[in-house]
Order: sequence, then structure tokens, then C-alpha cells
Amino acid sequence: MKKIAAGAQFVQTQYCFDLPLFRAFMAKARDMGLDKKCFILAGVGPLASARAARWMRANVAGVYIPDSIVARLEGAANQRAEGKRICVEMIQALREEPGVAGVHVMAYRQSRTVAEIVAESGVLSGRAPWRRSFVANMQPVESLEGG
Repeated sequence: MKKIAAGAQFVQTQYCFDLPLFRAFMAKARDMGLDKKCFILAGVGPLASARAARWMRANVAGVYIPDSIVARLEGAANQRAEGKRICVEMIQALREEPGVAGVHVMAYRQSRTVAEIVAESGVLSGRAPWRRSFVANMQPVESLEGG
């Protein structure tokens, strides 16, 4: 609330791996009207392995990874592919959550998979891609230029 009162236009969560827990968080955020005062972005990302999931769960503040996710990774023939699939499924579920303005895909040491995750999630289906000529001709925003 303090950051929104100070002018924050968006908030971003830590990694989201527990949909029921996130839905409870969003219910409280909606009850407080936060979704009307700022954009809420859910943090998501691919897990490279069950080992990586256990490490994150133990060492990254604010990250909760349910045992079911770790077990799913452990049971996969290709844990990296399964971690990516979990991320895609999470994005698809979060699209349906009222008040979620978008996601931030965080992929530590897996940046090449971000485009694949976005494409497989379908979030950009039907949207025209930016053309290089459009991006190249964009004018700088003066407030970012210090002027």
C-alpha cells in the first residue's frame, strides 16, 4: 500500500508456483482495491530440475514451491522440459485470474526459453508482432532522458 500511495504503477510478485495460494492473495488484493490502483504482475519461471526447485524453496525468500511440483519434476523423464511445461500451465491459469494484469517470466540461466514459454502459453495469440521498423523509429521518452 505504501508503494502505491507513493506512486507505484505496478507490483510484481515473487515466483508463483502455488495457484491456490496466489488466488487467495489476489482475493485479498481485490478486496483492498489494489487491482484498481496498480497493475499486478505475477512472477513465473521455468524450474530446471527438482533439485533447483528444492534449492529455491529453501533459499529464495518469498518463494513457495509445493511438494506436488517437486514430485512432478522428479517423476519427469526430462525435468527441464517439465519445468517449462509447468511455467506455461501457470501462465495459462493466471490469465484467467481477475486482477492479474500480466506476468513477468523470470528464467535464471534459461533466457532462451522465455520466447518458447510465451509462444507455448498462447498469451500473444492474435496479436500482431512489433515490426523492427516501428521499434527503430520510436522516439525516446523525455522523462527517461533526464529532460
